[in-house]
Order: sequence, then structure tokens, then C-alpha cells
Amino acid sequence: MVQKKNGGLMIFQILDNKEGCFGIYKNGEFIYDRLPADIRGTWNYNSSLNGHGISFANIYTGGRKMAEVCPDSLKVRLEKRQGKIKAFINSAVNAKIDINDHCMFELIPEQHLRHFCEVKNQICEWVFDNYERPANHDFLVDLQEMANDIAKNPILVDHGVLKKASKYDLKARALVNFLSGQNKPICYDAFGSVTGRLTTKQGSFPIMNLKKELANCVVPKNNIFVQFDLNGAEIRTLIAITSGEHPDEDVHEFHMKNIYRDLTTRDKAKKRFFAWLYNPNSEDYLTERYYNRDEVLKKYYVDGVVSTPLGRKIETDDYHALNYLLQSTSSDNCMAQCTKINKFLKNSKSFVHSVVHDSLTIDLDLSDRHLLPQIQEIFEDTQLGWFRSSVHVGSNLRDLVEVSWS
Repeated sequence: MVQKKNGGLMIFQILDNKEGCFGIYKNGEFIYDRLPADIRGTWNYNSSLNGHGISFANIYTGGRKMAEVCPDSLKVRLEKRQGKIKAFINSAVNAKIDINDHCMFELIPEQHLRHFCEVKNQICEWVFDNYERPANHDFLVDLQEMANDIAKNPILVDHGVLKKASKYDLKARALVNFLSGQNKPICYDAFGSVTGRLTTKQGSFPIMNLKKELANCVVPKNNIFVQFDLNGAEIRTLIAITSGEHPDEDVHEFHMKNIYRDLTTRDKAKKRFFAWLYNPNSEDYLTERYYNRDEVLKKYYVDGVVSTPLGRKIETDDYHALNYLLQSTSSDNCMAQCTKINKFLKNSKSFVHSVVHDSLTIDLDLSDRHLLPQIQEIFEDTQLGWFRSSVHVGSNLRDLVEVSWS
């Protein structure tokens, strides 16, 4: 860590994340009716802070919990205040009060809430003073905004279709038991993987590992699903940080014709390339005539740390360095476009339904169909150049057919 001064950030705390429970604490004062113009730093993201240029200490620490980064001088106070807050919550639960129907500041005496917020403010101040502001801070704010927006729309499930599949499919049966007839939201975790790829939190709808055969149980709230997929995203990322000359055609077709000289099929060319790419011990004369792994690592991997062109720093070993570099950069590049599309659709009936690795699914209201070419343009026009994409549509998440409007 490098000593950094926070420049007099006005630090504050959000009192509750529930809608209808707005309140903040700053400078010894509780405020329930407005966001003061001078607030600048707090612990973690809250949707009420969108567009206010707030710095988040949680992002500075790479998503670590407050107790993990708390300085020794404040640990006892933090544990004591957390214990007090938990005691009040437990008392409310024991009294048969549904805490989901009440704001936290209605359940906790103001005196104790003040002490808790004060210690959180001091920890935030310490973080802002002792951690560098991440180069990708604002992107991570946008990413959490998109995740929050997606979580507001629980996944609509055709429970009849799922129950029918559960008669012969164990994973379908497990999903039936997990959902218990409910429609649960996708709850993404922006800090759940070392490379920055999104994962899902416990209790989330399992979109990341939903079995393809069962995806027909997921249906749109509007009229239709539209799914955009980047073609060969990790390979195009490699191209972007080397030659920068993206092929107009499918990248695996390009490899088959130009690297492997039509000596193989597209599928075999794909397997051959990835077998070379992610095994640092592999050698492939034809592939190495076109790509130079050593030059890429020399530029982005120094002293056990990968520094991606999009602002992440990842500690790793020689074996995983290239994998982490490409996976992280590719994911951030794709997610940056997804966050732009999320903002683009803010005032539309359509919305971002889900994101999985290099794909984005829109829950489309047909009144917004004229926006689709523009959405695809936003998706493809990335920070690393123009990435080709395919588009599929369907009435459920499994049975999608490819379309084109070019």
C-alpha cells in the first residue's frame, strides 16, 4: 500500500439499503430528506448515490470486508459496535418483528447508530488515506449499478416446464427445490473472482451454471429475449493487445484459413489454438508465427503481478499469468459495454436481463425493437476495438435462433 491523502473527503454512511429507507450519517448529523452536495466518500455502493461522484472504500480494498481491512487501532471498537447492532436486530427478530418491513434506523436507537457510523467513518478515512484509488474505480461503480438493476427483476421461471423436467433430470429437481415455486433474482458479485469475472452470491438464481437443457424454463417478462454474444472475445483481446488488427470474419474461421492453412476444420482449429494459448509449456510453430505469448507477458506481467490494460492488478504465477490477463481484460472489456447498454435502457420498458461471461441478454419489449441495431453497435464498439458479435432471439433462454439486421 502507498500512503495517500484523502484530500478532505466528506465521509458519510448509508443507514439502510432498503428502498423507502433513505438516510445518511455525516459529520455527527443524521439526514433523511436529501443528499448533501459535499458528500464524497463512503464504504460501499448504494443505488441512491448514482451520478454523485462518490468514492467507495470497499472498491479501494478490492471488495474485502470491513473487518478484514480495519486497522488494529479500531478493531475492538468495530467488533463492539457490530455486536451492539446485531443485538438490537436479534431483539427485533425475537419480538416477531419482520425486519424487512422496517428501516434499520427504526430498530436501532440513534445513540448506538451514531457510534457505529462513527467507527465506520474512521475506517473509511483510513482506507482512503492508505490505499491507492483503483484505476478502474468508476467502471466498478457502473458494474455494481448494473448488478443492482438486474437484481431488481427476479428471474421469471415457467415452473411447470421446470417441474416436468425434474421428473428425469436431477439438476432440474435441485432447482425446483431451491426455488420452491418462487422467482428469485440474480445477485451478482463484482468481487467474487480473482480476474474480476462476475460470479453470483449465495441464494442467487444460478444463471452462471444453469444447464442449457433447462434454460427453456427461463422466460421474458416482456415479449422476447435478445442475446448478444461477442465472437472469440478472449482471442480478440489477445489481438487487441498485440497487432490490433481484428478480422471481420469469425475468428476461428480466420485462424483456420490464415494460420493453419485450411489443414483442419473450424472446431479443430479452435481446440488447437486454445490448447496452445493456455498451456505455457505447449509449442505450436504455426500459431507462434502469428502470436507471441512471450512479448505479451513481458509487457503485462512483471514480478508476479499482471497489470491489465483496463486497470486491474492481479497477483499470480507464471503458469496462470496469460490466462488471467486475457480472461480479466476480456471480461472487463465486455462488461464495460454491458454497463453502457444498462444506462442506455434506463428509460425504456426493455432491460438487461442477465450477463454471462461474453454475452448479454436483453428482456425486450417490442416497442423498443428499433433500438436493437444501436444496442449491438454499443456492444461491439469496445475500448479494445471493434469486436464482432452474433445476435439470437427467442421466447425462452434455451430456444434461441440467430438473426441479423445488417
